[in-house]
Amino acid sequence: MVFLFVFWAGCGTVQEALKVKKPSANLKGLKFEDITLESATLLFDVEVENPYPVVLPLLNMDYALASGANKLLSGQADIQTTIPAKDKRVVSLPAKVRYIDLVKAFKDIRPGSKIPYRADLALSLDTPALGPIRLPLDKTGELAVPDIPNIDEIDWKKILLDRTGGR
Repeated sequence: MVFLFVFWAGCGTVQEALKVKKPSANLKGLKFEDITLESATLLFDVEVENPYPVVLPLLNMDYALASGANKLLSGQADIQTTIPAKDKRVVSLPAKVRYIDLVKAFKDIRPGSKIPYRADLALSLDTPALGPIRLPLDKTGELAVPDIPNIDEIDWKKILLDRTGGR
């Protein structure tokens, strides 16, 4: 009987020793930046924790953002960055949102109003212990629609250069 108990306890210890820690990710925030007349950049702030004693390469991120039944955007961002060994870092991942797409999704949307959202993300990582893995994460919340820039704050020269290809 004692042998069975020691064997059972030993199995638990072996199982614990064989468990491989996995990286984790958490969507910390979602905010607008680089607001222009046509679009804004939406930043997904993702905190990634690396449990390994070596640098962890991040490869890319699939993302989708919806509000109710309205799909606002989706795509894939090529990250190509790393998380230091046994550390965590917040990585800001950009996605461009055109105002016309917001207006199509929400007929009565106004700058400054808040819309409910659901963000679905998946980070692709190349782990030393498990090989390539995907970390799915999701978050719901409210997102403030940015104000269109003040006409006096617009860099018209930059807009014209962008439109003409710098000619």
